[in-house]
Amino acid sequence: MRTIIAIAALAALAACGQPAPEAPPEPEAPASLQAQARAMDQGTRQVFAYQQLVTHLQTQGATCTGPRGVEARGTVPENVAPDSIYAPFAGADAYTVQCGEQLTTVRADPRERWLVIFAPDAATPQVVNCATDRGVDQCAAREIPTAAPAQ
Repeated sequence: MRTIIAIAALAALAACGQPAPEAPPEPEAPASLQAQARAMDQGTRQVFAYQQLVTHLQTQGATCTGPRGVEARGTVPENVAPDSIYAPFAGADAYTVQCGEQLTTVRADPRERWLVIFAPDAATPQVVNCATDRGVDQCAAREIPTAAPAQ
């Protein structure tokens, strides 16, 4: 019995000098999609934009039949043309994704082209269909339109 008490006392004394176990580190806040995309190489960014579109469309009950093309449009400048589809997204990174069959005999449908936006500090993308009500492709120009400088 004395032996058990002595061992318990030694264990208690040894524990007194030990530092308290460290608390696990706080989980880092998830980076914005823009930050995540910017950490990737250009080709991977385009795949990421397509994947984000597919996820978004699935939540809407829609699909993208396949990526016919994905283009990085760059960061929307502060002087973006106020009448363009890009106007609400100054400071965000823009990608277009054309869904549809990859056949040269099949014309791309503007209703299947999407603008995928990664805004600063946003955890989810903003997705806008590029077609107007009349089927005109608002994302057809490869450059983000800018406003004319004031004179």
